[in-house]
Amino acid sequence: MNKLRRFSILVDLFSCEEEKRALLIALYEYLDKTFSRYELACSPGCNLCCTTRIYATSLEAKYLLEGLPEGITFEIDENLLPRPGLTHNQTALLYFSGEEPPPPEEAELHPCPFLNEEGLCSVYERRPLMCRIMVSFKKCSPLQQAELSQELYLRGLIALQIVENIELYGLYGNIFDLLKFLSDLKKGKIDEIPPYLLSNVEFEELPLLPEEKDLRAWVGNLYRKEVFPGKTFRELLYEIKERLKEKESLSFLKEIFSA
Repeated sequence: MNKLRRFSILVDLFSCEEEKRALLIALYEYLDKTFSRYELACSPGCNLCCTTRIYATSLEAKYLLEGLPEGITFEIDENLLPRPGLTHNQTALLYFSGEEPPPPEEAELHPCPFLNEEGLCSVYERRPLMCRIMVSFKKCSPLQQAELSQELYLRGLIALQIVENIELYGLYGNIFDLLKFLSDLKKGKIDEIPPYLLSNVEFEELPLLPEEKDLRAWVGNLYRKEVFPGKTFRELLYEIKERLKEKESLSFLKEIFSA
């Protein structure tokens, strides 16, 4: 990606912040409420899935950074961080077109730095979406992997797709890379976006079959939810998209005329 385009994305990170945050919080709350209806085996101190493999959008990272408890740090050796080769929507696009995405790179996983001495999440209320969908119907152990129903699995995939759509022209990557990037950006230490932070991709085609009426109703109820004064989730989502696309078009024209 050329430098002008990367700079354009950098500017767009802070566009429509209030509206995007409202959508993010609404999505978090809706998903948490959905999962709370099931008898899950997850409980405080159950943290085998809490590793350094946490991929998120820059919107989620900003929300987490803003509410980071005092004294909590996220310093970590960047060489230990697994990094995605594709965003979630890029992967979905490949599957939709009948292609197989490349296998993820092998990486050694380490416990999440946000786990405290009791093994509890110190940023639980603002944890990213990827953490929220990691649930199981059975207790996990080094020998027992998580067990999840197809129903909840698909809801999680859809939520990951929607959160990327919310922040059109935003960034995607390991949450700790994103936190460091945003922190350095705030301190004026950033002049360009590192290549291991990917650009969010819009993909509206959700993995919904005609016969999956319950899943369609679940998405429909989210989209009809009022999340901003007088505006539903869907209305606000599309309003943000149009505003950002218009802004991107104007930015593109400015680059042409200034060349």
